[in-house]
Amino acid sequence: MLVVQITDPHIFAAGQLMEGRVDTAEGLREALGLAQGLQPDLILMTGDLVNDGQPEQYAQLRSLIQSVEVPMILVAGNHDDRPLLRALIADLPHAVEPLPEDGSGRLEYDYRELLSAGGPRIIVVDTVVAGRHDGHISDEQIAALVERLESGERTLIAQHHPPYTSGIGFMDAYGLAGGQRELESLRAVPGVMGVVTGHLHRHAVHHDGSITVVTAPSSAAQVALDLEGGPTTYTDEPGAFLIHLIDGSSITTHVQPLGGAGTWRPSWAQ
Repeated sequence: MLVVQITDPHIFAAGQLMEGRVDTAEGLREALGLAQGLQPDLILMTGDLVNDGQPEQYAQLRSLIQSVEVPMILVAGNHDDRPLLRALIADLPHAVEPLPEDGSGRLEYDYRELLSAGGPRIIVVDTVVAGRHDGHISDEQIAALVERLESGERTLIAQHHPPYTSGIGFMDAYGLAGGQRELESLRAVPGVMGVVTGHLHRHAVHHDGSITVVTAPSSAAQVALDLEGGPTTYTDEPGAFLIHLIDGSSITTHVQPLGGAGTWRPSWAQ
């Protein structure tokens, strides 16, 4: 089974670039083209789907993803507007339906369609705090998550904010309050295959006891790997996405860079 994870595409209105230099629409277009060529069972988009939560940005996002014929889970990030995103999801035939609105404003999922084919259940936790770039997972959310997991079914958890400290100070300033409590709780329940996140704009893997958290790189732009506490800095590294190969209780994750790198064969290859 194959699940593609694309994150942080930061789509602008048609014709606009990120900081006048990054064509985020082209990054998402290329990522989706490569992803669909893999014939995945699911495309999981883990937040910051647009840059400023504006209607014209969601219109551009819609134009980019409306032809996708693979089930898609669209997760909210701190740059998203949840009501506008929920409306977009309702208008896309292949978008997975989120859990019903419960008055909290959260956009969460409990996707079970992969179970019949031996795949995992996908639970999405909404970590967004409206109007802020840092995230929060409440004790109430953690308790509800643990209750859902008590069935013991193999489950992959997805959310926008990573529940760990990355060491990149300018990104950790916008981290996840309650993340450590979440990890402690997940260690105590059966069936958790891992947690996948976005937000960091870099690929990273965090191990916390029995729980592994995998963070996807952005399809748009990566931040600098600055472990010395410098100011917010981006790099010209290419966009990328993750490919999760799932076989029973195991997950193997590959990074797929964008940019059309060529291939070559060594002289000794048969």
